[in-house]
Order: sequence, then structure tokens, then C-alpha cells
Amino acid sequence: MDSNVVGTVTKFEINDEAEVAFWIDKPFWGKGIATKALNIFLEIETKRPIFAHAAFDNFGSQKVLEQCGFIKIGTEKGFANARNTEIEEFVYKLDK
Repeated sequence: MDSNVVGTVTKFEINDEAEVAFWIDKPFWGKGIATKALNIFLEIETKRPIFAHAAFDNFGSQKVLEQCGFIKIGTEKGFANARNTEIEEFVYKLDK
């Protein structure tokens, strides 16, 4: 069994609201790893609702969130460190 780390899933809280974030190394995109990891994480982390954000043009992350049961509830502006600029993000929420 290979034990390389290919990404992360994390939860943090802002103003007592839980939010999840994930990252997968580019060579592993499109293999279902993010969806599987997030689903496993959501079995362990039971606080609901839980929120997530995805860049307006990050279709892969949007798909992962939707496959894990998150519903798009709005948009907001956020600073994207990787782009060093403010971008539009979709806000997602999971209640179940």
C-alpha cells in the first residue's frame, strides 16, 4: 500500500460556524480522491450545518462539494492566496 500524502481535508470555525476546505495535488485530480476523502471526513465530523467555498471557476471543487451533498447557497468575494487577488466564490452548505 502506498502511503504518499496527496492532499488534505480540514475543518475550521469562524463565528461558531464550521467550514471545510480541501486540497488535492494536481497529478491526482479527477481520480475521485477528493470526493472519497471529503465523504470520509464528513462521517467523522458531524457538526452541521457545515459550509464550504469554491472559486467561481473551480469546477472540480464545485463537483466534489455537490457529490458530497453540499448545496450552493450564494456567492461572496474572497481573497485567493494562490492568485493574490480577490475573486468571486460560491458558498456551499451541508445540513445533513
